[in-house]
Amino acid sequence: MKLDAEDTIAAIATPPGAGGVGIVRVSGPRAVAVVQPLFRAQGKLTLERAPSHRMLYGWIEQDGQPLDEVLAVVMRAPRSYTRQDVVEVHCHGGALVTRTVLELTLKGGARLAQPGEFTLRAFLNGRLDLTRAEAVQDLVGARSGWGLRVSANQLRGRLYGEIQALREDVAHVAALVSAGIDFPEEDVVFAHREDIQRRLHGAESRVRALLESAERGRRMREGLAVAIVGRPNVGKSSLLNALLRESRAIVTDIPGTTRDTLEESLDLGGLAVRLTDTAGIRDTADQIEREGIARTRRAIEQADLVLAVLDGSAPLQPEDRKVLELAPAAATLAVVNKMDRMSGAEPPWAGELGALPRLALSALTGEGLAALEEWVRGWAVQDERPLLEHAILTNLRQTQAAQGALSAVQGALAAIEDGLGEELIAVDLARALDALGDIVGETTADDLLNRIFAEFCIGK
Repeated sequence: MKLDAEDTIAAIATPPGAGGVGIVRVSGPRAVAVVQPLFRAQGKLTLERAPSHRMLYGWIEQDGQPLDEVLAVVMRAPRSYTRQDVVEVHCHGGALVTRTVLELTLKGGARLAQPGEFTLRAFLNGRLDLTRAEAVQDLVGARSGWGLRVSANQLRGRLYGEIQALREDVAHVAALVSAGIDFPEEDVVFAHREDIQRRLHGAESRVRALLESAERGRRMREGLAVAIVGRPNVGKSSLLNALLRESRAIVTDIPGTTRDTLEESLDLGGLAVRLTDTAGIRDTADQIEREGIARTRRAIEQADLVLAVLDGSAPLQPEDRKVLELAPAAATLAVVNKMDRMSGAEPPWAGELGALPRLALSALTGEGLAALEEWVRGWAVQDERPLLEHAILTNLRQTQAAQGALSAVQGALAAIEDGLGEELIAVDLARALDALGDIVGETTADDLLNRIFAEFCIGK
């Protein structure tokens, strides 16, 4: 998609529907010229003469007749979101009002903005790097307090700063290697071998740390996928209802009541959690129930964490053991339900669970529920405060680029240790610099940029 950055673009910047305020945003070299004929200020200043970032009160007119009472503001380049002249019209938030104001700007010479085109211009004009541009989208779509903080830190440039520091170290080594190629008689690489290896080992460790942050960063931003599994009638749906504090799933004593997966979301102290209640795992001839069980298996495969619900008031059944076999040991918590019916703190078969973490509760009375919520939250965002103080990779694109950078740095180190020629070392260093540049968008292909910004909403 080829977009002319010199076009003047316009879009509604607020969500569709009725609201207190609706904002129409215009950006480009003719932003003031497009809005000026529509806006009748109720004072001496006009948009053309108004100081930057000062609100003006007036009316939007259509065919010489007042349409809406508004506030308008000019943000002059480069002190604007796009680093172009930007005009925003703050009108009443009715869908018809904002749409009519937008249509008037289009008739005045603006072009309808494509999704994410305002942020794309901010990126192309150097106001944002790609990590901060992606943080804008993450901030808009944040579903939890922790996700909001991760996005805000990225928007402040924490990841960008870390990547730039890494690039400086790798570029320093690349310059030394290049000098070795240009002046072979000086044996530059050998003379600076200790400094080169120190810098590359440091870069390797820092990229590894970024990659280790990626999964927790994703969980904090997108939320934790939790599958509730178990045989029929152990209390899976009751547990879902207890966590949601509402009767969302049907609960009966009839085995096989839940025949499909049921997904709900909740906030656990700032962590977004996507809960999936699943069909009970058992042998059955019922075709519909069997399909539900197949979906349960897929839910287990796709989950970040599995809550394997067991009936603490009954002996362990073959179906329970089957559930525990299917659930990944490293990402499973055994939830011993119905503790209100248990004679002791743990059922007699608790030892069979081995090293698998377990927690007893009663979905009926709510006892132990707070402990479960705290365990899940702690498992997902271990040491979250220190994590927020460091750069975090937040999406697959960044992670793949970081993996490429790590591979290239390791290749350069191996080439140096094996005594290979400077030309081969230089190739790996160039790959590392390109991969790091991909993270911040300095070496990113145009088609990938278009795909990234196409996911934004229109008006942002």
